Amino acid sequence: MTALGATLAAIAVALLVLGSRRASSVARRLDVVAPPRAGRTSRWRAIHGTTLRHSGLRIDADRFLGLKIASGLAAALVVSLASLAVPIGPALVVLGAYAGFIAPSLVVDRRAAARRAAAEREVAVLVERLEALVLAGRPPETGLALLIRRPTGADLLDHVLRRTTEAYTLGAPLFRTLAAHAREEGLTTCAALAEDLERARDLGTGSIGVIRERRTSLRAAERTRSLEAAAQVEGKLMLILVLCYLPALVLLIVIPLFIGLLEGLLA
Repeated sequence: MTALGATLAAIAVALLVLGSRRASSVARRLDVVAPPRAGRTSRWRAIHGTTLRHSGLRIDADRFLGLKIASGLAAALVVSLASLAVPIGPALVVLGAYAGFIAPSLVVDRRAAARRAAAEREVAVLVERLEALVLAGRPPETGLALLIRRPTGADLLDHVLRRTTEAYTLGAPLFRTLAAHAREEGLTTCAALAEDLERARDLGTGSIGVIRERRTSLRAAERTRSLEAAAQVEGKLMLILVLCYLPALVLLIVIPLFIGLLEGLLA
């Protein structure tokens, strides 16, 4: 078991070093000039590339796969070392390796979902500002072109707006480009807003009605989310109170009462 643990430790350290290495400046410039060939990457992906990009981690899919393998080996090593003190079977070593292998994917999924949710919330602010500009007399396209040049605070939404600004500067249609980039990044609310504005312009209807309808739906969704978050506060506070006061209750009341009853029985 000691030899197995030493082998797993050496493999884990080697994979961690290889996985944490970033591409050199020459390799990055070559990737910009010529896209990487299909044979340079593995066919099986540990996680979807979009999810990995949304997480904000500056690591590609191949290095992430190496990180998952290293994490699995490190977890197996920890369980193997624990077997020196506690007699456990090989099944727990395999279970620990599996848990270590899937842990990075869970972290990346959770981080990507949080960043997407933050981007969707910032779309509501974008709609509010667009409505204010349209009510002030600016055309919807001009107002949106002014807003997409300002950072929103959400990295994913800023990335979409930055790409849209670059394409719009080169002459691409604003609403259609924004809808395409937002749909590509999974920002459905932003894509739906751009598609509604594009449809309103093609049909010749008023865009202010579309903006107000979208603002109302976003406000309702935010209100629902706030109510759901407020409904969970009571349970969390109760859990905190129990964890804070239960040990003191046991030490000051339950244990002295139990000792007193025990002394009464022994007397």
